[in-house]
Amino acid sequence: MTVAKSYDIKFPEYLDGYEAETEAKGYLVGVAVIANGRRFDLTIYDRARLVQELDDELSSDRAYFAVSNLLVVASVTKAEISMAVEALAKGQFRELMPSLAE
Repeated sequence: MTVAKSYDIKFPEYLDGYEAETEAKGYLVGVAVIANGRRFDLTIYDRARLVQELDDELSSDRAYFAVSNLLVVASVTKAEISMAVEALAKGQFRELMPSLAE
């Protein structure tokens, strides 16, 4: 079942033409979802890159990892991100925090 599209996904302009590189990196920032007058800025990781990032951060002087609106997908592609956002829309984006500033 699909949700009546009541949201819009904004991918960063720099992604056009670099989707394969972004998928290989396993990381993407600058994705925004606009829904019901709210904006949700997402940070996207695939599992492998997230584990790598966690290991790096937790072994550093910082010793923690915190990211708002972290979305983990199987593969960092527009299709995977879109499917995840559609699933979030079914729950009216309750798992996300809206951005405070536009």
